[in-house]
Amino acid sequence: MEATHDGPHADHLGDIDRDTQLWVQWSGALYEFIRLAPCEAPAEDGDACSLFDGHDPGHSWEMRDLLHG
Repeated sequence: MEATHDGPHADHLGDIDRDTQLWVQWSGALYEFIRLAPCEAPAEDGDACSLFDGHDPGHSWEMRDLLHG
């Protein structure tokens, strides 16, 4: 099941260094590997966002309840 938002989807594959992460991004049948900076937005509980900088639709901690709803 894919997330319900417009545009491509992405999944984190690993960290290259402190400022760069490797992601796979796809839209339909087109896949590509991309390097992105991590999102540095802190949550109120101190947990950092686990997505990339400039992501949509919200920060990872805002979606926790959606996954376990």
